[in-house]
Amino acid sequence: MSELRAAFVGRDRERAALHACADRARSGRPALVLVDGPPGVGKTALVRSALEGFRVLAASGDPLESSFDYGFAQQWLHDDASGDPMDVGARLLGVLTGSAEPVALVADDAQWADPPSVRALAFALRRLHTGNVLVVVVTRDEPPDGLRRLFRDATRLSLTGLSAAELGELAANLCPVPLGAAALARLRTHTGGSPLHAEALLRQAPPGVLADPMGPLPAPRGHAMDVQDRLGRLDERTRALVRAASVLGEEGPLWQAERLAGTPGAILLLDGAVTAGLLVHRVGGELLVGFPDPLTRAAVYEGLRPGERARLHLEAAAICPDPVDRLRHRISAVSRADDAFAREVAAFAREQGAAGNWEVAADHLERAARLTASARERGVPRAEAVHALLLAGQPGRAAELAREPNAHPGARAFAAGLVAEACGDGGRARSLLERAWHDREPSFEGAVATALARLHLSDGRMHEGHRWALRASGPGAGFVQAVSRFAAGRQDEVLDLRLPDPAVASPGELDLLTGRAAARLWTGDASGALADLRGVPGAVAETLRCLAEVRAGAWDDALSRPRGTWTAPYTVAAQAMVHAARGEVATARTLLSHGLGAVSGLARMFLDAAAAFADQVEAGTPDPAISPDAGFAACGWMLPMAEGGPRVRAGVAAACGEGAAAAPLFEEAVRSPDPFERARAEFAYGSFLRRSGRRTDAAVRLRAARDGFRALGATPFLERSMRELAACGRSNDALTAQESTVAGLVVAGLTNKEIARRLTLSVKTVEYHLSNVFAKLGVSSRTALVARLVRGQPLRA
Repeated sequence: MSELRAAFVGRDRERAALHACADRARSGRPALVLVDGPPGVGKTALVRSALEGFRVLAASGDPLESSFDYGFAQQWLHDDASGDPMDVGARLLGVLTGSAEPVALVADDAQWADPPSVRALAFALRRLHTGNVLVVVVTRDEPPDGLRRLFRDATRLSLTGLSAAELGELAANLCPVPLGAAALARLRTHTGGSPLHAEALLRQAPPGVLADPMGPLPAPRGHAMDVQDRLGRLDERTRALVRAASVLGEEGPLWQAERLAGTPGAILLLDGAVTAGLLVHRVGGELLVGFPDPLTRAAVYEGLRPGERARLHLEAAAICPDPVDRLRHRISAVSRADDAFAREVAAFAREQGAAGNWEVAADHLERAARLTASARERGVPRAEAVHALLLAGQPGRAAELAREPNAHPGARAFAAGLVAEACGDGGRARSLLERAWHDREPSFEGAVATALARLHLSDGRMHEGHRWALRASGPGAGFVQAVSRFAAGRQDEVLDLRLPDPAVASPGELDLLTGRAAARLWTGDASGALADLRGVPGAVAETLRCLAEVRAGAWDDALSRPRGTWTAPYTVAAQAMVHAARGEVATARTLLSHGLGAVSGLARMFLDAAAAFADQVEAGTPDPAISPDAGFAACGWMLPMAEGGPRVRAGVAAACGEGAAAAPLFEEAVRSPDPFERARAEFAYGSFLRRSGRRTDAAVRLRAARDGFRALGATPFLERSMRELAACGRSNDALTAQESTVAGLVVAGLTNKEIARRLTLSVKTVEYHLSNVFAKLGVSSRTALVARLVRGQPLRA
């Protein structure tokens, strides 16, 4: 029952498919199903869940019995099957079709089925055309040779390991306290998502063991007993090599395992360990040895006595050339709190953070906290680990760690404030971080000031932001300092910064490059911003890259950008505007509605501007040329859909009847480097010229707008430009000679095949020309095309 419950977690699609096959079998149509997957993944339990109401003929294989003739058939027929496979197959067919109730024949672990039983089953299945029969073959990979052709068209259900989210569902039924995302991710990596092994560990290991990012995870007891049994059959020298390899980790150089085990000529011992299924090897510049899976390594490692394990770790630290590995081994050898060593581990973590290795830094800061004796002092590296996790792009794990008890009030407020900022709750973040500043420690005061500067600047409090930026240090400080100087009117100071190419920049220089990219974007230099951001990591850089790509017309690239943590509202606003501009208003609204209701300040303005733009597109007036609202004005420097500038001023002049003043403003607006803004300006200019009676000049502008909107996929705007062109009498000026001919034959009533024959073209070519005609004339059907052209408009200018 335990295996059955575990298998049902996350198997909705597979269960639905299997039940559909069972229903088909009950209706009189035989169904064949192949279920494959690694051991322990829940294949047998999945099959059992669908057999209610069937008379079940079940057989299961065993490697020790695979050479016994008719071992499977005897289980199905419940007697001593013997003789020719055709005779046994005929008897089996009679049993399958002669029952008054539905019959399910199950071949479990079919990879060990004996050949005569396979041939008998194949004989029966080739003659099974009607009947209430469900046949399920369960195997680790492919069905036995004699059944492969028969099961080629069968329903195949390939089971893989459960995801971390599915393991969370399993854990919710078994664990007294909820497991965090990091613990579930570790469990999945360790077990491969096997429900059998995962359930065993959830019952066996305390939650704290699962949550410790640097602590070893055990192996399920049954698996550990099997591994220890295989290990015990090896000679002493080979056992020593395998144990040494388990101390080194999942994989390591053979020479290190050899030195640690004290077994010269280890390469001669390797075959025995590989044959026993305990080690694997590969060449990666040097000969590397490892384990078939993490559970096997855990079983060997667990078998070491505590003293032997500590000794081997210390010896490994002496021979490993990698400083991270050396420290890992020293940490694994420690059995009690050690403040001096904790400070060393924390210092190493901060060095890793300074180099941008934030995940490594977070792991070691957590370990430093566990090695610290004082509860109050323990809170400082724990809060720093929260900061590192956020910089590593792991907000879920950071939030989990921030919720752990922390006896240092400043560190507790620092961690909680950073998480609040990442969740978009700027007001709470600011309050917590100001409290953290009051109880600050040297190790995190620069980060507190950086976060406060970021919060004040994003809320438009430039004076406070500048004050905190002066105190900022560490990751992100260069960015807030550059933005602060730019906002204070020292634009040249930021734009003229002499900085290296991002590929060779230090972490501090990358921060300054990010700040300069924001300044360049602010001044309309999207290409310069993208050049500064090339290869720069981090959530801020990703968001600025998204905004710059929108401004540069690279909309598909912008839509692929991740949304980050505290920067998510800006990315969401930009992506929602792209969707809205393309006529995908529902998608834009869905994007805007997902968990962004609590944000404030500039982020709120961005989201409100995006929502207003979506409303205007849906209403059919996606061009607030006369009176843009405050939200649009506030973020027009980064969002092209919100930009006003010369186009808006020209629209105001035109609306007031000041044509002489409007024309030069329109001329300025159409020189915008932003493709979308430029197309909107061309449209507004063309509309103004048409209303002024200058239809020829208007058509030139409107065609430019049409081409710009088409290149961006901005369908609603494209349709408006086509309607405006139609009002000029020039809606189809852009048709080529071939397109005009195809359109004329459509009007004449010819089908695509008839047009293809008439013009000696392929049907695909005709379809291609016709799709271009539809796009250029703003129609979506042959009927609409005929209606447009028979009104007397010329096919070509």
